[in-house]
Amino acid sequence: MKGQKLEAVPRRSWLALALAALTYTVISITLTGTNIAFPAITDEFSGTSRSTLSWALSGYSIALATFMVPAGRLSDRSGRRRMFFAGVWLFLFASVVCFLAPTANVFVAGRILQGIGGSLTVPTSLALVLPAFPTSRRTSAVAAWTASGTIGAAIAPSLSAVIVENLGWRYVYLMAVPVAIVVLVGGRRLLSESEPILDGKKLDLIGFPLGTIAIGLLAFVIVQSPRLGWSHAAIIMPMIGVICLLPVFVVRSLRHPAPLLDLRVFSSRPVWTVTLAGLIFSMLGASTWVVWPLFLTEVWDYSLVQAGLAITPAPICASGFGLLSGYLADRFGRRPLIAFGTLFPIAAMLTMALRWGAEPNYLTGFLPAILLFGTGFGLTFSSLNAAALDGQPEAMFGEVNAGFNTVRNLASGLGVAAAVAILGDADNIAFERFDRFFFVFALFAAAPAIVINGFYPRSQHTQAIPTVPGSD
Repeated sequence: MKGQKLEAVPRRSWLALALAALTYTVISITLTGTNIAFPAITDEFSGTSRSTLSWALSGYSIALATFMVPAGRLSDRSGRRRMFFAGVWLFLFASVVCFLAPTANVFVAGRILQGIGGSLTVPTSLALVLPAFPTSRRTSAVAAWTASGTIGAAIAPSLSAVIVENLGWRYVYLMAVPVAIVVLVGGRRLLSESEPILDGKKLDLIGFPLGTIAIGLLAFVIVQSPRLGWSHAAIIMPMIGVICLLPVFVVRSLRHPAPLLDLRVFSSRPVWTVTLAGLIFSMLGASTWVVWPLFLTEVWDYSLVQAGLAITPAPICASGFGLLSGYLADRFGRRPLIAFGTLFPIAAMLTMALRWGAEPNYLTGFLPAILLFGTGFGLTFSSLNAAALDGQPEAMFGEVNAGFNTVRNLASGLGVAAAVAILGDADNIAFERFDRFFFVFALFAAAPAIVINGFYPRSQHTQAIPTVPGSD
């Protein structure tokens, strides 16, 4: 199969992408690093309940999911560089708050502010630099950006453990400060402001807050349900709010000339297929990331350090193949790569179900399975994100990227909730429950392959994107 000749990319564009990717890497490190530092944090704030401190984890995730879509939409209309810098400044400030926090409540507040800063930064960072790349090289750019987040997740456990052990948990957050300063200084030279949408249409001032609140309530339900249970009043009441607000938000998004999220974009077959496949992949990724260390520590009696090292090859593999996938997709086309990549998680989950037992067999069972999973994730996920943006007007990059990544974040929470539901909440989890999880998710892993091979267009440009407000 002969590939097309790749267009040259200006050096300035690669440097701008490096800044955006660096920001995403640090956000990923602080997200995963908090999980590693959490025992030390609970020891220092021993007078505060664990349920209160857990908001340092869940509050961050809820804030990140809640404000991503509004940030993406506003950045398209008012300037992505402005929004990106606002997010970096907020993340910098919040990191200092976490480092200096005198009380648990101040620390939790700092983490929530970090989540808001991340929500302003993540969708705009990619949307800001993508127009600087030729259309034929944009999958490579998305792949590099996506891989940077995976690299952050890969190095975070060991890096955070070393920092906590030698300096203390607070330095996990101080680490973000010099990186943010580099991004702010370098960004003023390398990042160009996007052309704001000047169509004279006023944003939907009713749907905007309704949608934001609905997404926030849904994120709360997904994140908190594993801990509180679906029958808890604190889950039921927000769920009622979601049921009431979400239909109103959908109707206004379809009818208003300038909605918070133009849902007509997602009616395009290329966009809804990759978004659905991305949703399922995110559920698979988040659930396995929770289950793997539990399996190693509960069934094979690994220490936390041993478990962290045992899992590390998966995100490293995903990062490597993620970078390679951008080149392959730009050279040979995106669809064959995605279709091929979706087969690997099926093989990975079947390997877990059939080869993992009560007796340790890391080299012949565990390692092949996680490498298969990392390969499939790397080959597929960045191409799915790039496919969601393919054919969209550049003026909508922030909004569409925010929508795709909001779905991804919410799906990750659903994946964790599903894993917890299958494994149960007993102190000691029996091997049989893990075995059940592997078999159930082996069936679930087939869904992305069915969606892509059955519905994603064989030609990447066979369908026109619907006309949307502000795109003329």
